Amino acid sequence: MNKYMNNILSILLLIGFTNCSSQQTTMKLQEKAPFTVVDSFSQPWTAGQEGGGGGLNVHIIIKHLNKKQVTLKDFYFRGKKTSLEDNSTNSKGLYIARYLKPVEKEVILHNDHKKEAGNEPPELQPKLSQKLLPNEGIISYEEDGKLKYFKLQNITYRFPVHYPSAPQNKQ
Repeated sequence: MNKYMNNILSILLLIGFTNCSSQQTTMKLQEKAPFTVVDSFSQPWTAGQEGGGGGLNVHIIIKHLNKKQVTLKDFYFRGKKTSLEDNSTNSKGLYIARYLKPVEKEVILHNDHKKEAGNEPPELQPKLSQKLLPNEGIISYEEDGKLKYFKLQNITYRFPVHYPSAPQNKQ
């Protein structure tokens, strides 16, 4: 009897660990979205000051979006997820997904685990059930209380923007 209990417990633990490690964002893509994407492009940028950082912005111009019925949520691009910012002015429909290049932080490695306790864990990104090309992304949006997904294809690449450094303080 004890042998059977050990086998059952082992199987249950194995199933539990397998489920934890394979969490994916399952997406059923919509063939038609309740809005029209007019243009989209990705553009890397760097700050003009040392330590100012850099990143990648994806600009999406959307028309025919009924904001009372549809709320744009997140954008998935090149294995990362971020929220979509509404940068619309005069109803131009510009949305931007901003991906900041992570700042390299010092990691403490030591035999004493108490000295390593201050290390921050890495930020985990969701694993997508969809395979995306480098010029494809997924827009998540809420419609009628349901979360839906639409694949955006043919995102063009624009040359990087290098912001100028701050002027020198002359006294």
